[in-house]
Amino acid sequence: MMEKISYQLTTLSSLVVSPRSARAFYKELNEFSLQEIKEGTDYLIKDKLKIIYPFYQYGIYTAYEPDKTEYYLPGSSIKGGLCQGSSIAGSLMVDDVLIPEEYIALRNIYKAQYLDDDRNADFKVFFDYVGVEMIRSEVSLKGEINLDEIKAASALLTTANESTKVKIRQMKKYLCELVKRDYCAELLKQLQQVAENLSSLLDNNNIFLLGGYKGLLHSMKVNSSLIETSGAVFLDPETMLPHGLVTIDIQ
Repeated sequence: MMEKISYQLTTLSSLVVSPRSARAFYKELNEFSLQEIKEGTDYLIKDKLKIIYPFYQYGIYTAYEPDKTEYYLPGSSIKGGLCQGSSIAGSLMVDDVLIPEEYIALRNIYKAQYLDDDRNADFKVFFDYVGVEMIRSEVSLKGEINLDEIKAASALLTTANESTKVKIRQMKKYLCELVKRDYCAELLKQLQQVAENLSSLLDNNNIFLLGGYKGLLHSMKVNSSLIETSGAVFLDPETMLPHGLVTIDIQ
């Protein structure tokens, strides 16, 4: 018999989990207008917005109306984060988590790009005409998982945490190589800040990676100890961390 186990999830960086592109809203199709976008939205170039990729939502919407939308974090996304390096995925059930509208932010995606070109490398908006809905950082949510016993849940979290830390270390190694490049002072400062922020997470035994935008390893190909860069790092500009870093505590 499966046991229902409660947990609290807290976002350390913004969490990006978007459905298929078919759910996107388009300004040219009159599915939203710039006047409808809330004023004072951080990290969004509002006047250039043409496409909005929404967070997951129950129901079908023909127009962008966040104040009338029922948002949720899919249980499958949480399950994917928890089952990193584990073989018990088949015996784990995770419920969806409802997300209050005030926890959702519409922002552009930012990235450090052209990293193979010292002169042109920079950190700025990626596709300024695209807005992406995401869960804000420093948001706490409560949810439930169903598993055989609480001991199995603890073991699952331990394995997923270890897997996440491996990725954090690999990302940190990558960043430490980047800061040796002859980039502009501002970009070097930003990359160093990300490396330091990641380092501060390595002592946290409750840290995990969910969703994310391209994930921690999106820009690396790892082969044994060799790391090859592909010239881009996607980051949450508010926290200067990769998207999708969370803590999960069993209640």
